[in-house]
Parts: sequence; structure tokens; C-alpha cells
Amino acid sequence: MAAGKLAYFDNAATSFPKPECVYAYADDFYRTAGANAGRGQYQIASKANALIEETRASLLSLYRCENKQVIFTSSATEAINKILFGLSLKPEMTIYLSPFEHNSVTRVVHAIAKMNGVRIEILPFDSKTLLLNVEETVKAFSENAPSVVVATHASNVCGVILPVDSLFSLAKSHGAITVLDMSQTTGLLNLKLSSDDIDYAVFAGHKSLLAPFGIGGFICKKTAMLEPVFHGGTGVDSIRQEPAETLRERMEVGSPNIYALAGLNASLTWISNNGLDWVCNEERKRARRLLDLLHSFSNVKIIADVDTVERIGVVSTLFNYYCPDEMGGILSQNAVAVRTGLHCSPYAHEFLGTSPTGSVRFSVSCLSTDQDFEILNEALEIINKAG
Repeated sequence: MAAGKLAYFDNAATSFPKPECVYAYADDFYRTAGANAGRGQYQIASKANALIEETRASLLSLYRCENKQVIFTSSATEAINKILFGLSLKPEMTIYLSPFEHNSVTRVVHAIAKMNGVRIEILPFDSKTLLLNVEETVKAFSENAPSVVVATHASNVCGVILPVDSLFSLAKSHGAITVLDMSQTTGLLNLKLSSDDIDYAVFAGHKSLLAPFGIGGFICKKTAMLEPVFHGGTGVDSIRQEPAETLRERMEVGSPNIYALAGLNASLTWISNNGLDWVCNEERKRARRLLDLLHSFSNVKIIADVDTVERIGVVSTLFNYYCPDEMGGILSQNAVAVRTGLHCSPYAHEFLGTSPTGSVRFSVSCLSTDQDFEILNEALEIINKAG
């Protein structure tokens, strides 16, 4: 094994490496125009502001949803908080969640329920096929109408892609607000975000969008309005002490992260130049290679190893004789980076039968290399021989 080399299989936590242009452009922009956007009329402040607006437009263009708007936040977690708390839900309302939701959703929903008593219901998925039970969903919605339906686009534990088109269409027939967590899939999977069935689509810059940490947000209808969760300066209408009248000014308080936005701007250009289909196909090739490699070792069990659903390049496993945390340490000693435990998704692990210890998660990106797989194969051979 080459000294100093690392096989990186933790792209579901954050993509690494990024395209080289992301590092170069973010560094150059921050050095030459790293001013506070919207807080000055001088040239570099205007340049910073123009970068933000260009990045909004690029994201909308990538998903062909110019009929909507982009709200930037520091992360997907902040975006979800601003959406769900901003909806001002009432005690008689019901929130439906998929069993695959991350704590960035479930903890927010539980906090709201504790504050005002909203009801939480889990959507009926089959734990063997991972498919949504449509008949049971129709029955549940008829008996207890949904106020809000929140679903991840793809599980960060087992990679399953949820049928959000049909689910949200059904939710809308009952007048529900729909919230889609695309943290794992923005920049990777195509989706008709222009659809009126999707009220809020949340993104995280540092995952499949291949951007730096510190930037996320959501795409929503231009008519959307939320109550502000944070209050503060926006650079405009400074005399006003009441919440702003536009959603963007209500949500985007504080100084924007120009470094992260520049990185996102560059990554969106890179993804657009290559095309979403290319990015997706490249990741699928590597996901297939990962699955084939893991299947070749008898001491490895793949969680939810079914062909009834589509999935992204996220695979959870268990190893004979070792708990997940032990295996994470062993793989690290053999220059392989993975994520172990519950992956901030206890609902998903309970659903998949891997709670409370969780799993060993491998996740690829479109930039995973031959060397990554060579190092992983060597590590797995060593572990298998050790018994």
C-alpha cells in the first residue's frame, strides 16, 4: 500500500475530493473579492453580491425550475429548521415522515411536537422490499389527513431512492405541505423541481453538490412565506424592526459565506458542464463496483441488499465477528475511511433492524478512483484472512 494514500468511502458525509476548480475558484474569489455582499456599493462588494445572484440562477438552471426561488443558509440542517419552525404548525396538525429521515429532520419535528403537540406519523414502508405501501398510505391519509409530509430523496444509510413524485402527489391531494430533503442527491439525481407538488427542496452544498462546508439552503415557490426563526441584519431596509416582507430577506440574515458560495458557484459550473446524467452514471458505475467488491467477501453482509428499488452509491454493511465501531477502526488502520454507527439516522436503523449498534457505511462519489478500490480490496482481504 502506498504510504500516505487514503481510500475515501465517506462521501455521504461530505464529498472528497472536490473538483480542482472548486478549490481554485473559491480561493481566488475569496482573496480578490471576499467582501460582505449587500453591505457596500464599492466594486468588490458588488462583485460578491453578483456572485450570489449568479449562484442562485445556476442552481435553478441546473434543475430547470426558474419558476421558483433559492434561499441560502449555512447548511441543510439550518434550512430544515427554518422551514419547519417557520410553518408555525398548530397542535391539531399531523406531520408524516419516512422511516429513513436524518436527525436534522426528526429532532426538529420532535422539538416542534414537544412545543405544541403536533402529531408525528411514520409512512408505511416495507422493511424487506424498501417500497412504500401505497394502499396503507392512502388509508392513513384518509383517516388522518397530512398537514406536512417530509421525505428524504435518498437514504443516507442504505442509499434507497424514495418515490417522492408519487408520494408528494398523493400528499398534495390532501392539501399537505411537502418538504423534500435532497441533502444526498442535489447535484446527483435529476428531479422535476419545477413541480407544484414540491413546496420545499432542501440542499447541502458539501455533499453531492461538491461544494465546501458552510453553504446549504432550499428551493421553494416564489409565493412561499415563512415566519422568521432567526432575526438580524440583511443589509437592506435597516430602519425597519419588523420581519421583512420578502422570504429571502426574512431567511438570509447575517453575513453570507462568500468563500462557500464561490465554491458552490464553481461546483455548479462543473456539474452543469458535465451534465447531471453524466455525474449520476459515473457514481452508479462506482456504486456497482463497490457492491461487487463487497459481495466477493463472505464475511461481509450488505444491509437491505434488494433489487426492488433504485439507490445511490451508499451501502451499509455488517462484518462477521466485529461490531461496526471496531471495524471502522480496523479499516482506518488499513487506510480506508468509512462512517460507522447510526449515521445520525436512528429511525432508519430501527427500520432496517441494525439498531442500536448501526452499520459500517461505504459511500462513493463520481470522483472515487481506481486507487480507492484497490486500497479497499487490499484491506478487505487482510480483514478476511484475519478471521
